Amino acid sequence: MKIIGLGVLAFVIWSVFSSWVFNDKLLPVFRKKTPVVTAPDNETRVADSLAQLKASMPKDLLIYFDFDRSKLKTDPQLAGSITPFRSWLEKYPGSKLLVTGHTDLVGTPEYNMQLGLERARIVANHIQTLGINGNRIIVESAGETKPIAGYITEENRAKNRRTEITIKMQ
Repeated sequence: MKIIGLGVLAFVIWSVFSSWVFNDKLLPVFRKKTPVVTAPDNETRVADSLAQLKASMPKDLLIYFDFDRSKLKTDPQLAGSITPFRSWLEKYPGSKLLVTGHTDLVGTPEYNMQLGLERARIVANHIQTLGINGNRIIVESAGETKPIAGYITEENRAKNRRTEITIKMQ
């Protein structure tokens, strides 16, 4: 039994010693540090260019409406707010303006879809008078389906009565 115990002890000592020699002395000699150069792949470049393009887009423009009304309030700053969109459309002929009308929760869903569409059409017509071709404008209604605020307070309901103007890339 002593011989087996001494054999196991010698084996353990030899294993630790040989592992130490291999890992600390021999392996670093064989490992040569070579720098890894990775070229950005095409997907990364495309994603970066799309992110830059999206960052240069004009920010969404919101136009607010009174309760149950589709009449556009006179706003002298609206023409200046449309200028970045006009410039974008000139620079990128494949893009269009998306004009989406929204409402608050008051009323039936069918009525709100119709009211949202009327609001979007009124804004689209006004945009055309500011020099943007009607063929470059898409008009739609979201009705009450996409609120940006809650419905509990009048302030929040007023925030939902809006028309959004955004860029749509094709």
